[in-house]
Amino acid sequence: MNDDDGSLESVPSNKSVEENTIEFQNTKPRSSLHESLKTFAGVAGNVLEWYDFAIFGFFSDVLGVVFFPKDQSEDLSVMESFAVFGGAFLMRPLGGVIIGYIGDTRGRKHALEISLFLMAFATTLMGCLPTYDQIGNGAILFLLLVRMLQGLSVGGQLMSSLVFTVEGRPQSRWGLYGSCVMAAGNFGTFLGGVVAAGLRSNLTFEQLTRWGWRIPFLSGFLISLCGLYLKYFCAEDELLPGHARTEPNDGDNQVNTLSNPQDDDLGDPNDGIIIVPSSSNSSDTQSINPLREAFSTKNRRNLIASAFVPMLWSGGFYLSFVWMAIFMRDLMDPPVESAFQINSWSLLLIGLWFPLAGFLSDLWGRKKVMTVGGIVFAVFGPVMILIIGQRGSQSALITFASQTVLSISLSLWGAPMCAWLVESFDPQARLTSVSIGYNLSQAIAGGMSPFVATLLVDEAGLAAPGILLFVLAAFSMVGLWIIAPSSLQGGHHASVPMTESLNDDNDGGILQQPGKLELKEIC
Repeated sequence: MNDDDGSLESVPSNKSVEENTIEFQNTKPRSSLHESLKTFAGVAGNVLEWYDFAIFGFFSDVLGVVFFPKDQSEDLSVMESFAVFGGAFLMRPLGGVIIGYIGDTRGRKHALEISLFLMAFATTLMGCLPTYDQIGNGAILFLLLVRMLQGLSVGGQLMSSLVFTVEGRPQSRWGLYGSCVMAAGNFGTFLGGVVAAGLRSNLTFEQLTRWGWRIPFLSGFLISLCGLYLKYFCAEDELLPGHARTEPNDGDNQVNTLSNPQDDDLGDPNDGIIIVPSSSNSSDTQSINPLREAFSTKNRRNLIASAFVPMLWSGGFYLSFVWMAIFMRDLMDPPVESAFQINSWSLLLIGLWFPLAGFLSDLWGRKKVMTVGGIVFAVFGPVMILIIGQRGSQSALITFASQTVLSISLSLWGAPMCAWLVESFDPQARLTSVSIGYNLSQAIAGGMSPFVATLLVDEAGLAAPGILLFVLAAFSMVGLWIIAPSSLQGGHHASVPMTESLNDDNDGGILQQPGKLELKEIC
């Protein structure tokens, strides 16, 4: 290696030059159409996954009538429906463990495929369920089981998509790319809100309870199309995290060394191309158990922090943009007639804020941007709830402005959080660890917050849910400032992406592996 010009050299040996030449395969995308379809499949999969998961919340009042006894109050039916909504979140940690383990041992693409097909099956099945009038309490049981199956799927999907995306990008831009992954999920929730608003505007409540509620769930099969494209048209990453592969060199000391692609004319590091060793036999592969690594002593503090930090996002998002629509439409008196339209536009805004907030975290550091978002949310979140509760029915503009404040503060926290989570763990157990921590937070804060907020409104009035927003912000700030190790509190972690961690002795992500190297395309 010539350190001055970054050129490529091979150590002399008795073998021919041709035998020691480094091979490059697929150094450019196969076609612009393939790249576009590949990107669309990944983004659309994330959008549809979260559409499928969120529509339950937007139709919780309708489902409360369809699947629960009619001789009870409407508020109780809504609370029971939100309890089932939260039941899915209890399955998310288990889904995170299972799908995360698959992603760390068999590849990120396999994990994504499983989660997409599982969600397509569960959502379509939900649209076919019998109602309470047809089979009685059995309908509640079937609804809970299918909803938990959805939770199992989504528990692994988002983090698989996040890790899959950012690992192939420069770490200096993880904030931007990670925020785009989460923004796609937000657009899925936005799509669910648009569908809910459209159906409620064109169908009577009686039509919704008789047959209209099935429409958004039966469309869940569309997500399987994205899974099929990933399965049959996208290549798997060849080198799995936690696996160090070497190739026999027939007893000679021949070593091919490749400089950092960012220093050579071998391609743009942003192309989605990474350098990995060529295939080797399983006997040459040493693996690490990602589940054991996730719960190891050295990983424990990071894991606990990763469960606390997302609480503001997990609970705050579902309270502000899923539960809020039901709150304005069914729990306020008089109701906000345009509740679902206002909520949908606010969801669109949060998807637009996310890339900007992620970009700012790349410039200024994760902790600084997240701290600003956390303080704004803790201070103004309860105030916005109070304003909506007292004056929301009088002015749609006031309601929209209040939700806009919530969307900005949530973006400043949630967008940097994506990269912060990935940077918290080493590659060999990254997906498993991130999935466990994030989904524990979702189970505790995300799943139960709508139910608790509805209970608070019933017991203490319209302003009471604001207290819950403050508590969520406080727990997350404790996780970021106190529980997280000092290496994470600084805003950027020393951890490196999978593509730069093959040799701990290398600086700047330079890959040095014995044997033949190939340049492989990662879908």
